[in-house]
Amino acid sequence: MRYKCDMANTILRDAAIISVIAVATVLAFQHRDKLYSAAGIERPASVTQDASLPETAPAIANVQINRGSVVSIPKSQRDGQFWADATVNSGYVRFLIDTGASAIALTKEDAQRAGLNLRELKYNVPIRTAGGRNMAARVTLKSVSVGSITLRNIEALVVPEGLETSLLGMTYLGQLQKVEATPSALLLRL
Repeated sequence: MRYKCDMANTILRDAAIISVIAVATVLAFQHRDKLYSAAGIERPASVTQDASLPETAPAIANVQINRGSVVSIPKSQRDGQFWADATVNSGYVRFLIDTGASAIALTKEDAQRAGLNLRELKYNVPIRTAGGRNMAARVTLKSVSVGSITLRNIEALVVPEGLETSLLGMTYLGQLQKVEATPSALLLRL
């Protein structure tokens, strides 16, 4: 009997240790930018899997407005995709919503519409697109608004070549409470 009790205590102790490690790991991941900064270490870049995505994902720093807002984006009858008309900084951009894209990716033309000076950008972020490998520039957008959902200080990439349309990726979508696809629409909830 004592053996069974000792075994049960060992299992409970091990489960508690694993739980503490799991919570510590989640907290460390959530606060990784602060931890890297405190340690004086540059945050390592992550590699993406999708051919249309950047090889590194920019950091996110945003302020959310209109919490509780829901935006419904109808599925395109023409191509079955979800397209969002957005205001980026002070310009208009039509995005293809791409949950597989790690970041917002702007074409050169859309970056200009957003008021970015392309000559001042540093194209030093390696990316892969359907057209092959390329270099992109990391930028911080003052605001990105889709309907009533506005996020501020969102990092994005400017892709000068090889990207046919701008992509609304996870640096925006990942900050939402919920992104839900239905047969006829995509619902964005802040």
